[in-house]
Amino acid sequence: MKKYIVEVSETANSDLENIISYIKYDLKEKNIADKYKLLFKQALKRLEDVAVSMPILSEELTGHKNIRKINVRKYILFYIVDDENNKVLVVRIGHALMDWGNLLN
Repeated sequence: MKKYIVEVSETANSDLENIISYIKYDLKEKNIADKYKLLFKQALKRLEDVAVSMPILSEELTGHKNIRKINVRKYILFYIVDDENNKVLVVRIGHALMDWGNLLN
């Protein structure tokens, strides 16, 4: 099975920091924030092996070609696979109930 190098864009990294900060400081749930950090880390590691197994999302839904997603509980990691270079780029991370079209534009 092919392994991929997973990279996280600056925007997705900022998304992740905002999510963890919101849970930790606004919701005052440090333990849950720590748990989500671990869950996101595990999902990123999992993408090394399963990146191409996730279906490509509809361009009408996302506004982009070749966007895939992986769920992390109530959140979604959106990413693009670069098969030629064996890379995965996580482009955004958002809550499952968000408007994906706006999030990805």
